[in-house]
Amino acid sequence: MIKSKPPNLWFISAQIVFLSAAFFAIPAHAIDLQPGEIKAPPPGLNVAMVSYQMSERGDLYASGNVASNATQIKASQLQLRYSHTFLTGALPSVVYVQTPIGYTHPNRALAAAYDNKSGVGDTTLAYAFWPIANHETQRYFGFAGYLTLPTGQYDHSNAPFNMGGNRFSYALQSGFQVPLAPNLNVMAALDGVWFGQNEDFGPAKKTLRQEALYTAQVGLSYDFCERYSLGAAYFYTEGGESSVDHLKRNDTIELQRYQLTASSKFSFGKIVVQYGADLKSQNGFFEDSRLIVRYITLF
Repeated sequence: MIKSKPPNLWFISAQIVFLSAAFFAIPAHAIDLQPGEIKAPPPGLNVAMVSYQMSERGDLYASGNVASNATQIKASQLQLRYSHTFLTGALPSVVYVQTPIGYTHPNRALAAAYDNKSGVGDTTLAYAFWPIANHETQRYFGFAGYLTLPTGQYDHSNAPFNMGGNRFSYALQSGFQVPLAPNLNVMAALDGVWFGQNEDFGPAKKTLRQEALYTAQVGLSYDFCERYSLGAAYFYTEGGESSVDHLKRNDTIELQRYQLTASSKFSFGKIVVQYGADLKSQNGFFEDSRLIVRYITLF
């Protein structure tokens, strides 16, 4: 167990860097899909989405056990996304660009070694298309590609707590949605994320590498009427072991988490409220809570 006495704080920070850099060099472990998001949209739409996300992480896990209960990280993001729908040949398609603005606050035992950071995060570009989009049977199957650019603010001496990751990453995803019963749909998706190198990691400016990260997600959504709906999703993520200057750190991610969703449509747009948390984590800081509020509108 890591002690919280001041003389041990630098030892704590060294161990945390060893265990956790992979978790804060990227904004999320997976490409989370929203309930109903696999449903193919009609062409010619311009969509704006503003999301506010708050999360709190607590205990530090290593090899499935609590390595420290004296840690806490609070983070908040305002995510801005613009989407446009169109046709690729005859296939429904969408592109979007998303940029976050926010902060990350290392607290408790972490506060003595790391600074609070705020600013702009890394920008993500996405393109998706649907080879299968049957609106009559409500059956959909799509593919998506994502590219994340290192546009976020980054301080090498404060790694791993930054808004930006100082590296490129790209991801591929496939997913489907089918009806189980009237107004009840099931969706499932698989994605893989691949990372570029961060050659300016830590006070010594070493090279951070990370292996591919894979996630499977499945969710149910129920439409009470045209206006109100509820959803629940489960995520399983594995992979992503990191190394610094080719020294492996035995920090493979093996994570299970959940997310609940409630949404309502109004004349001025759609409001979505989501709550989630980790269920089980092998390595890294355990996420105790995540609250997200989204506003979506056409223009």
